[in-house]
Amino acid sequence: MADLTKRAATTAAPQRPESAKTPKKRKAILWGVIGAVCAATTTGLLLWKPWVEVDRSPFTALIGNISEDEYLRSGGKGHGGDQCTPNQVGERVIVFDKSGKRKLAEGVAERTGERLPDSYGEVAGYCFSVTRIEGVPGGEGTYVTQVGGGNKTKSDEKDLRRTVQEHREAFKNMRLPAADAPIEDIE
Repeated sequence: MADLTKRAATTAAPQRPESAKTPKKRKAILWGVIGAVCAATTTGLLLWKPWVEVDRSPFTALIGNISEDEYLRSGGKGHGGDQCTPNQVGERVIVFDKSGKRKLAEGVAERTGERLPDSYGEVAGYCFSVTRIEGVPGGEGTYVTQVGGGNKTKSDEKDLRRTVQEHREAFKNMRLPAADAPIEDIE
């Protein structure tokens, strides 16, 4: 019996070096997992780029509009570049958050506009105007705009940040809706 105990003690001795390697393996695995988590987090942040894509600084929104003014309704044609008076003159223009409930900024529609030239197709002769609304907080993505208490419409932030020339060009190939076409309202 004592012989068996000695044998068991001698066979147990070689196992000690293997158990001594186990904590090193565990440390290596632990560092590997930590490294993988750090790499995944860094990759996720670089792909998401929250600091690049969202510009939260206030900006001046430009809202382009065309209208068939009194001059056109009475049969006048006008020439491109002539000054005109938009229908919305003096109307309040409000920018809401994307829910359309919280007012973010407001401005007043311009008093003068510019008549669009013949190269604008169906909207040639219409009165083009741009309303400037200062202090619109950036980073919302989608906004709701309302002119003169009328229908509320959705607008993308990139559209509100366009220049006057970009707004004018947006009307170049515009097709007018039928006179009996329903007006879409977001409410």
